[in-house]
Amino acid sequence: MEPQEIAAAARHFAAMARIVGPDPKAVKMRRHAFHLHQSGSTTLSASAVLLPRGALADPPPLLDRICAAHGHVAGSVALTAASLVEPFLVAEQRDKPGEELHPRLVPEARLDVLVEHEKLGNAQDGKSGAPRWLPARLLAMVDVPTAADSVLSLLKHDDSLIGRPSWDVGWSLDDVNQKQVENDVRSSLESNRNNSSVESMGPSMLAKSATRIAILGIVTLNSNNARHINVSVMQHQGDSLLIIGSPFGVMSPFHFFNSISVGAVANCLPPATVRSRLLMADIHCLPGMEGAPVFDKNSCLVGLLMKPLRQRGSSIEVQLMITWDSICTAWNSTKLEEIGRSPSELPDDKNVDSKTMELRHADNYRGFVSSMANNLNQCCISPTSLVEATSSVVLVTVGDTSWASGIILNNKGLILTNAHLLEPWRFGRTSPLGLQNKVTLSAGEHLNARENKPLQPQRCKVSNEDAVKHEVSLFNLGFKREKRISVRLDHGERQMWCNASVVFISKGPLDVALLQMEKVPIELNAIIPEFVCPTAGSAIYVVGHGLFGPRSGLCSSLSSGVVSKVVKIPSTQHSYLVGFVEADNVDVPVMLQTTAAVHPGASGGVLVDSHGRMVGLVTSNAKHGGGSTIPHLNFSIPCKSLEMVFSK
Repeated sequence: MEPQEIAAAARHFAAMARIVGPDPKAVKMRRHAFHLHQSGSTTLSASAVLLPRGALADPPPLLDRICAAHGHVAGSVALTAASLVEPFLVAEQRDKPGEELHPRLVPEARLDVLVEHEKLGNAQDGKSGAPRWLPARLLAMVDVPTAADSVLSLLKHDDSLIGRPSWDVGWSLDDVNQKQVENDVRSSLESNRNNSSVESMGPSMLAKSATRIAILGIVTLNSNNARHINVSVMQHQGDSLLIIGSPFGVMSPFHFFNSISVGAVANCLPPATVRSRLLMADIHCLPGMEGAPVFDKNSCLVGLLMKPLRQRGSSIEVQLMITWDSICTAWNSTKLEEIGRSPSELPDDKNVDSKTMELRHADNYRGFVSSMANNLNQCCISPTSLVEATSSVVLVTVGDTSWASGIILNNKGLILTNAHLLEPWRFGRTSPLGLQNKVTLSAGEHLNARENKPLQPQRCKVSNEDAVKHEVSLFNLGFKREKRISVRLDHGERQMWCNASVVFISKGPLDVALLQMEKVPIELNAIIPEFVCPTAGSAIYVVGHGLFGPRSGLCSSLSSGVVSKVVKIPSTQHSYLVGFVEADNVDVPVMLQTTAAVHPGASGGVLVDSHGRMVGLVTSNAKHGGGSTIPHLNFSIPCKSLEMVFSK
């Protein structure tokens, strides 16, 4: 299906939730980028998954029990991020945030939901009238433990060198609003108290809070055409995604209501599992879209968008999605009993597991069809080509503190990576193109030396003279004269560590180095190079290891974009190209500028075309004047400039 077809089918299951309540000290909007505050009242909003009564063939039992417990049997429900309503809970529930099956809002707080409105008599043609607000009430706030565990697995592998967590949950734009609230004299006392509460929140509580879902009850939708929604059970890296959300929310609800964002699955959590609980997505979203429904290429429901992980002190955000499978399997009999029903009416744990397996098997065919349809409808690259390209990318660690990516060149264990991983001081002032202070090398993620466990005993000599004389990023910190080099291979569900040694470091303008694995496994998938340089506008994909490092256990992630610029220079200016070009005085490509997202740790990764062939080696990002990287403006060395490496 085309994106416009998916959007047309999916918009009937997307909504915007709004809450209005008393806020005389103007502190309720804290950590909310977009809000309204006037006359002592604050209005917040978030996107929501709209589930009309009967829309799901197999609704989670907990959903029916919650509706029954609140007398909301005939109504519809909406699921959204719990962070929308938490500021307006009564004091005893707000001071101890957590799962609430009987939540209570402060007096005068009211909820409503904005939904698409079908014109009467036009149900078949699918045309909609103006969106309309429907009154709603808060039924419950429910945790999703499996998704929270996946978020925690990322947070607890925080590799900060500065002694405090470097990751938080929320939009980077929230910080701007937070500073405005803190500067308000009227709210300083309560804001500071709330600040200390949030700052003291441990990773476990933060993960639970980020994945907590609010269930809202709304009146029955007046529609002459009952619509049903299918569920996508299995997701794979590279599967296309479409999100329908409402960015900016209450700032302009009717202008941005049910806006569309498209992207793809970048990674799946937990790593190396068949059924994903949390998805990392290569997609651009904005504040107000948390809680939005996520759909696949067959307009099947994948899950619910949550607020992103963001790196403190930078604009880097990692977009996360809670899968519907995670939501359903997490809501078990324990929660059902807490609602107040008799335990004798509930199945025992064994039967619950059996029933869960039955539901899974019943959904397997639908999930298989949805997954296959996704694969057939992916933008450009085939699933087989993607798997082959991904398996040719390895994780490279240098000592106990630095990591980057590498590419398998042959079945003898030769690895291509960046020279700046081994000798970062050489690239501190000027890039290979001479662009002073305009690019930042994208390797350079670190492990916390206090927590990192040694990986392999193999050592190689790496000089670090003059390291402190250059203004390079933090990956210079901790370098010593001797560093252990290790390489991790990812083969499906198996990960294998091998020792490696340096066999070549370029002393010229090319940011390349070669490593040799000490023990060569039987299973090696070498990359296939493409020496014909892609043209501007060509679709490309970046496969590399990102921000979370080796202790997270994550495999390489995927991002997509286009070649925005091919930088060429005369071949006579490059002595290392002599003998590898067909004629003198021809322009040869030396750098590819691309729009695919590249984060620290992904340098040394591979740039592939729609056939899964390598067209470049990822090397660097552009950066703002303040030093923060620009993920969607990055540079790679084209294979044409690396032809002599492949010929050896």
